[in-house]
Amino acid sequence: MLSVGLTGQILIHGPLDLSGREHAQLREFLQADVVFGNLEATVELEGAWPTKTKTLHLASPEALYSLQGLGFHAVTHANNHAFDLGPPGISATRSAAKAAGLQLAGSGADIDEAAAPVIATGPDRSLAIFSVDIGPQPDINYASVDRAGIAPLRVRRSVAVPPAEFALLSRIVAALGDDAREAARASVGYRPQVGEGIEVFGTPVIAGEEIKAVWAADEGDMRRLVAGMASAKSKGCCVAVAIHGHHWNAVWSQTPTWLLDLCRDLIDQGADMILGTGAPVMQPIHFHRGRAIIPGLGNFVFQTRRSESYRQRGVDVWRSAAIRLELAADGECQRLEILPIAVGRPADDGLAEAPVPLEGADALDIANVAFREISPEDRHRLGPLKV
Repeated sequence: MLSVGLTGQILIHGPLDLSGREHAQLREFLQADVVFGNLEATVELEGAWPTKTKTLHLASPEALYSLQGLGFHAVTHANNHAFDLGPPGISATRSAAKAAGLQLAGSGADIDEAAAPVIATGPDRSLAIFSVDIGPQPDINYASVDRAGIAPLRVRRSVAVPPAEFALLSRIVAALGDDAREAARASVGYRPQVGEGIEVFGTPVIAGEEIKAVWAADEGDMRRLVAGMASAKSKGCCVAVAIHGHHWNAVWSQTPTWLLDLCRDLIDQGADMILGTGAPVMQPIHFHRGRAIIPGLGNFVFQTRRSESYRQRGVDVWRSAAIRLELAADGECQRLEILPIAVGRPADDGLAEAPVPLEGADALDIANVAFREISPEDRHRLGPLKV
């Protein structure tokens, strides 16, 4: 048996106050063979140049010690804030994580390092943790053979339209000269060749029976991940895949159908559990072939500067859950428990608030969100609610 503790995204800037009795409860719940979550920040580095003009999330090295103090063994780092300070920030974050006693997956000096899993060793079984980002992100953020960055599993959208609309869009593209211009760029390798269909104002469009979105993962990225999972399996590891992305539904608490399909496909290809982050709210848990799909766990620490904006819009970013799984030797989930939590908040001054367990109606609300789409056949896997 292998026990695994999971949390939502860790958007952290500074160290946490871990002195309260409630924090001891959280630490006790997170006691597991392997505990990990998504670190959505870059460790600050003097002289490093920001790669964006909007929101930066920079963490002090001390902040990572707080995670180690809560029982974390590893963090995943393929996300939209890992590249906030470019390659120097990638290097600084990996160094700070190592100094804090944390393994880090999902970013690195090149694609081999970024795509490599963390191997967390339990008493009976090891867990290989892969971390990938599904976008959308600028390609410069993704690691390559000669560039630092994060590990990609790029998911792109095509739009299918009926034949009449496809013919109209084709005429528009031809009249503007866009098709000839992009073909000329592709002929010299400046951009990839357009596949099936046409490109309309930056969006691939194909002919179909109805208007709909068609989502597909990059074939090369998928081959790399599947090969890595197969290698880990050959060494006797269970496999976890952490997915971060910003292709959200208009209603953030709803998981896109295509994302659930992607998670099921990854399980069919060898994953034993999926942890999704990105949208800052809880989404329902699912199972596929006895493996847990946790597509959106919201936040664990959320030291955002936009608290007031979320409050005004009624977005529930301050309640989430920690999760503990027990996996059989073949990776099947034997038991899943949740601990509803109040998310760690920004600091007014001094140490920041750490997550604490929720009680009463708040805890039941979160449990209802987590479990509302679990099939009757899988409910035997659920442990008692921790409140």
